[in-house]
Amino acid sequence: MMILESRRINLRPIEEKDNILLHEWRNESNFIELFSNRRNPVSLEKFVLEMKRDSERNRHLQFMIELQIGEKKKSIGTIFAYDLNLTDGYIYISTYVVNEYWGKGYGIEACVLLTYHFFNTLPLHKIYFELFSYNKPSLSSLVGMGLSEEGRFRGHRFFEGQRHDLLRYAIYRDSLKRLRKLVNWFKKERKIS
Repeated sequence: MMILESRRINLRPIEEKDNILLHEWRNESNFIELFSNRRNPVSLEKFVLEMKRDSERNRHLQFMIELQIGEKKKSIGTIFAYDLNLTDGYIYISTYVVNEYWGKGYGIEACVLLTYHFFNTLPLHKIYFELFSYNKPSLSSLVGMGLSEEGRFRGHRFFEGQRHDLLRYAIYRDSLKRLRKLVNWFKKERKIS
């Protein structure tokens, strides 16, 4: 089993046992607001069918983001890649971190680990990240990671009575040296916050 890791987090492939927690997150308002195009909570049975359809249709890999606390690990989010296109050399990555762990850098750390992994294992030209314009914390993290805006889909999402833009950001293979420095920094001894 492939595990990507830094000093603070592990990314491990999802397993069937994770469905209960993933389902719980899938139905949280923060998940629906920031991470998903789906708008309504679903039963566990419907969620399992959603996951199966997503995996068959366009999901490339999905990981649990686990926080390392001493010898213990706690699942604090998920990250997945989808719409892999090896002909044109791109893939999309999407990340969700439970709100009690926001602002601590875990989501961006997971993005860096997976981005670096993909650039080292697949012939990709770029990796895309999409988010809604009202997701300011994630937007500042992506810009800090060195991504550039490639697209703005105006009024793409109708949420809470207003229209919001969908933003598409990309990082390119020529950022590999910078990503390597970030990965090395993430692997150094640091305090858990």
